[in-house]
Amino acid sequence: MKFNFFTFGGAVFWEDVFFYQKWRIQRHCMTKEYRLLDSWDIRRASGTFETCQRAFIKYIDCYEITKQKGKLIVLLHGYMDSKNIFKKFWRKLVNTNTTVAALNYPSLFRTSFASAHQLLFFLNHMEDIKEVSFVTKGGGNLVLQHMLNLPYELQTFREKMRIGNTVEINPVYKESLLCELLCRFKFFRFLLGPMIKDFTDENLKKVPELPKDIHILRIFSDSAGYRLYIGILKFLHIPVEDDVYPKKNAVYIRSSSFKALNSDEVLNYTAKFINNGKI
Repeated sequence: MKFNFFTFGGAVFWEDVFFYQKWRIQRHCMTKEYRLLDSWDIRRASGTFETCQRAFIKYIDCYEITKQKGKLIVLLHGYMDSKNIFKKFWRKLVNTNTTVAALNYPSLFRTSFASAHQLLFFLNHMEDIKEVSFVTKGGGNLVLQHMLNLPYELQTFREKMRIGNTVEINPVYKESLLCELLCRFKFFRFLLGPMIKDFTDENLKKVPELPKDIHILRIFSDSAGYRLYIGILKFLHIPVEDDVYPKKNAVYIRSSSFKALNSDEVLNYTAKFINNGKI
């Protein structure tokens, strides 16, 4: 018998497949077991997806769970991150009277293409939402690009909701020389998981672009530490590209913080574009 107890929210092994007013159903990436977590990350049920769904329906009346708003913002973290990196963003965006869902996916155990199917399942089971927008950080943009290019007939969520605006923060669009090097060794491929191969030139070329009807803003934020790193490479006469950022629909921010999501400027640009489609 399993007792209801606090969890850590499934930051490593669990993937979110259902969300309603901060309650979520998660699936374990290894055992495929499902569990229902409440808004405080307390486990309320476990077993199959249907079992957790039935349990949630009973809790709606018990806890007087209110109906979701008409607009949804999905936050997608990057490689080796979790939904917890969006805490500051969530506090800002939730004040816009929209439903904000920080989606967790096990990036250490899934490719971006596999996580795209999780995102599709998540959206197809979303209720009471008329419009969905996206904010991605790092490699989360690859998950979104794969998902929106899956066969249209699989994207049943589009029958009940339209796609609003999309913001990509420090998206992966260019191969990583470090990842290229690490992927040559079986040990690092095992240790760092299958998604690391998605950042190589060979695999990035296979990732389809976002559909042309998606209204998108890309935000690139460099920290002081990164700029120092580039300066050292130049001092050592190691070839470095100075102009590596796409110019179209992009904003470049020089941040004092190592973490882009801690920057108020990044946050303000994101909130404004998500809400109004303008910067």
